Amino acid sequence: MNFHPPKKIINFILCAFLLLGCRANASTSAPQPATPTKQSLSYFNTTVSLTFDDGDADNYLIRETLKANNLRATFYVISGKLGQDGFLTEAQVKDLYADGNEIGGHTLNHTKLVNLSVEELRKEICQDRLNLLSYGFKATSFAYPYGYHDAQVRQVVQDCGYNSARTVADGPESLPPAAPFALKAMPFIVQDTTFSKMMRYVRDVEAGGGGWAIFIFHHVCAGCDQYAVEYETFVKFAEWLGQQQTNNGLTIKTVDEALGGELQPGVAP
Repeated sequence: MNFHPPKKIINFILCAFLLLGCRANASTSAPQPATPTKQSLSYFNTTVSLTFDDGDADNYLIRETLKANNLRATFYVISGKLGQDGFLTEAQVKDLYADGNEIGGHTLNHTKLVNLSVEELRKEICQDRLNLLSYGFKATSFAYPYGYHDAQVRQVVQDCGYNSARTVADGPESLPPAAPFALKAMPFIVQDTTFSKMMRYVRDVEAGGGGWAIFIFHHVCAGCDQYAVEYETFVKFAEWLGQQQTNNGLTIKTVDEALGGELQPGVAP
């Protein structure tokens, strides 16, 4: 006698085989998720300016580092102190300028500019700029000593023929800036500022949508001053900046290059 299983059992077995087949096919043909790859950071929306205040003699140490990494900086010098003990000489400043660096004004004597008469302001600012022009420098940028400024100071800086003036806080700045005679800067670089922190400043600017990161340096030395960067730390930062400029879209410019503008004639005090 032949045994014929009920139709319900046959249908169940067929469905089971079909279901297993679909699952097997799905497991072999479904696309696998791509392994994520780490993308290189890019800085196409960020500009960096390296500025050095006062014209300290040890600034000359980083001349070759700048050249080696295709970087140019803005040196705000005190014209009345050039050649004095602890300050750059006229010949050294001309060397930096010949390399493509910018030489800007920082007053005649590094004087706090608030609470001065207009006559005193013009002597400190206009005469300082005349000195720089007489050396053959394109003096278009100014930095306020200690960051002190008010409406009267800003007006005299403009009247003396400068195109911009940098403060010491509240950065990053925008390009173009809303107030070119009150340019915002990143926090002071001091003796315990690490390479990682300087790098993070740049990354944070890009992450925030981009902008202009103006760095402020003073001395280049190991522990000689509170406002100092160690030579090795600056070299690491310069090398990193050069790499990002070459490979990842970061723009490095002097203040004058970032802003543009015509060279104004000198103005007597």
